[in-house]
Formats: sequence, structure tokens, C-alpha cells
Amino acid sequence: LTPGKHAQGTPMPSAPFEDYYEVLGLQRGASKAEVSRAYRKLSLEVHPDRYKGPDPDGAVARFLKLTQAKEVLEDDKARAAFDAVVDAKAAHRARQEAQEGGRRKMREELEAREAAAKAAKFAPSAAAAAAKEERERESAEAAARAELQREIERLRRTGRLDPTRPAAAAPAAAAARGSLPPPT
Repeated sequence: LTPGKHAQGTPMPSAPFEDYYEVLGLQRGASKAEVSRAYRKLSLEVHPDRYKGPDPDGAVARFLKLTQAKEVLEDDKARAAFDAVVDAKAAHRARQEAQEGGRRKMREELEAREAAAKAAKFAPSAAAAAAKEERERESAEAAARAELQREIERLRRTGRLDPTRPAAAAPAAAAARGSLPPPT
């Protein structure tokens, strides 16, 4: 059987961290005498033989926590190991708080980029606007060419644009038909 594992080899859930100094109401670095005094005072309130309150199961659980805290803090090796865990947790918390500022900045930058991307998705970009303008210009040019072609065809039908007639005779012929004023 491996420590910290069930018989099937699956990891056992770890117990939640209890700060034994807080359980006994002490400051870190309290002496063994202070630990004993705090334990004696608090354990009398919840001792299973003396407790007369409404929650005897809660009192037993509190008494067991107090007893475990006293045992760990009175043993030099166990206390050193516990203090090492407390120090490691404090260092981890400090690193997390320091990183939180960086995370917050990265999150804000990411949200700004996402908002810009969303705005760009719904608003045409400069390239899209230029392409649209170019299409409109090409469309207007094509419409103007089509109109010019219709006018040329109309002029051919009316005889005003006859490729066999000289250019100077065209205005005179038009004047004879009455469509243009005579040349002066």
C-alpha cells in the first residue's frame, strides 16, 4: 500500500489545510507553554464529556481539531514541517498576487483585442471600403459606357453618325433636317 493512495491505487483526497495557530487562536511562533494554555482553555469548552450545547457532533469535531493542533505544535519536528507548509503557502500566495496584476493586464488586453475584432467584423475595414468604392466607380463607368454606346447607336439610326459622310457635312445635314441650328 502506497502512502496517500487507496488499496486500488487511486489517490486519496487530501484533507483541507488547517492553520493550527488559528485553530488555537495563537500567533505564529507561540511557545509550547502558550500552546498548552490555549489548548486547555479551548478544549474545556468543547470536551465531549463536558459539552452540554445543541451540537455535540460539532463539539467533538472541534475538540479533535484542537487536539491535533496541540500535538503538531508541541512536537518540534512536526511543528517545523507545519511551519514549512505555512511558509510555502504564504510564498505561493505572494506569487499568485504578484502574477494577478500581470493576468489582469493580459485579460484587459485580450478583451480589448476581442472588442476590436468584433467591431472590425461588423464595420468595414479600410480595404473593404476601398474595394466597395472601386466597385461603385467601375459600375458607374460601365453605366456611362453603356449610355455612350446607346447614344452612338441612336446617332447612327438617325443618320447623324454616318461613317461614309465627311465630318463637315454632318452638321450641315443636321441643319437641313432642323435638328441643329445652321452654322454661322
